Amino acid sequence: MAARWSEVPFGEEVPRLLEERGLSLRALARAVGVDHGYLSKAIRGADKVPSLNLAFQVAEALELRPDHFLEVREQFVIDRVREDPTLRDRLYRRLASGPQSPGGG
Repeated sequence: MAARWSEVPFGEEVPRLLEERGLSLRALARAVGVDHGYLSKAIRGADKVPSLNLAFQVAEALELRPDHFLEVREQFVIDRVREDPTLRDRLYRRLASGPQSPGGG
């Protein structure tokens, strides 16, 4: 499995990975078990953010870490913040002290 994470959106990363591996979109769709049209729409951003399930399936098919795609990591953080008000408030205080804080500039 790859050791690094993607820092670009799913829709940019998947085509790069396919090219790197010499795979077609249809081959990936077959490996994931979805219609190639559905996968194509997800990559083009028709849904803006792919479902986490799709991102996990694509990562597995491409032998990547489950958290390879940035959308997966973002959703993980959002879910943890929603579950833990103290984490939300600690994070807010930390971020709000910066120049781009609400009302800070």
